[in-house]
Amino acid sequence: MILSIFSFKLNKKGSFLQLVRNEKGEVTLRRSKRRRKQSWWMRGFLWALLLVALCEAFIFRNPALYGMSPASFIGQITDVEKRLESQNTAKIKLLVLGDSQSMDALRPPLLAARYGLKPDEVFNLSISGGKAVDMLHLYEKHKQDLPNLQHVIISVNEHQLNASTDFSDNKFRYHATLAERLQVPHFENKMDLAFGWLLYSYGLREVWTEMAKLYWEDKLPQPPRDQYKYKWGLPPVEAREANHLGPAYAAEVAKRWMRDYQLKGVETNALERLMKELSKQGVSFTVVQLPRTQAFETIMKKQYASEQAAYRHLVGELSTRYNGRFIIIPPTLDDSYFRDANHVNKKGAEKITAELSL
Repeated sequence: MILSIFSFKLNKKGSFLQLVRNEKGEVTLRRSKRRRKQSWWMRGFLWALLLVALCEAFIFRNPALYGMSPASFIGQITDVEKRLESQNTAKIKLLVLGDSQSMDALRPPLLAARYGLKPDEVFNLSISGGKAVDMLHLYEKHKQDLPNLQHVIISVNEHQLNASTDFSDNKFRYHATLAERLQVPHFENKMDLAFGWLLYSYGLREVWTEMAKLYWEDKLPQPPRDQYKYKWGLPPVEAREANHLGPAYAAEVAKRWMRDYQLKGVETNALERLMKELSKQGVSFTVVQLPRTQAFETIMKKQYASEQAAYRHLVGELSTRYNGRFIIIPPTLDDSYFRDANHVNKKGAEKITAELSL
């Protein structure tokens, strides 16, 4: 049996000298390279860790990467932020937060004319598919740039507060904090989202892999569809899709919105935090539920009446608690005011703005 007495490093290449004693008690000096191998493994691990950290910081967490595709769900965030930064934000007095419904219905030039403001004093920070977590993080990120903000319109509807859809929402994977990710239903979803928070390369893999395909097809970067001509937020969509009107399509959208509906959760918590923050800042707010087509509203009342009632009760209670208002615009408009089941056209936007009282 050979026993090692002690060892010490001989040179920078990783060689060691060891004093060893054999069974006869004889002590000899032996050169060993065992720790050199361990050193290379450690160096390789550290270099790999550094590479991952650099990729996370400069690629996968870089808004400019996703901004190369401004029509995508993540790229639109970079797009609307660029438009905000190009404005004199100190002039902004009225801000809109919401989703594509509020992009179409609450147009800054119309709102400015309605409330005696200049168009540049109104900005619509809504994004397509925007939910309460998105609204909260966009506001928190830019509130310091809005020193003269007086009022915020928060546009919400039932599906924006449905926590069960957050797991598959890439905007949530982009915006949500670790604490917010751990509020989603189901343990396996929590763990997946937590790992996605640690590594955006994993959490947003569907986004950047699709972008990589477009890049290799020489389809990136893409300019925004309006070439930044619309200054007050993302431009409203004007195209009308006749096949997206009527009961059949309305039922399809409602089913998608209300699947596995879970009201109380990370989205309602984010909405409350947003209201609390606005109240703390001394900024008044109005929560607005915009109208959908009458066919859509009929389906909601018939199939999802209890979910709708619970949603309206909660939003109303939160609005009152933080000194805001909750307005439900009644579904009295016919299909000529809509471009599809839940989005108004310009005519609808003009009608809503004329009747909206903040």
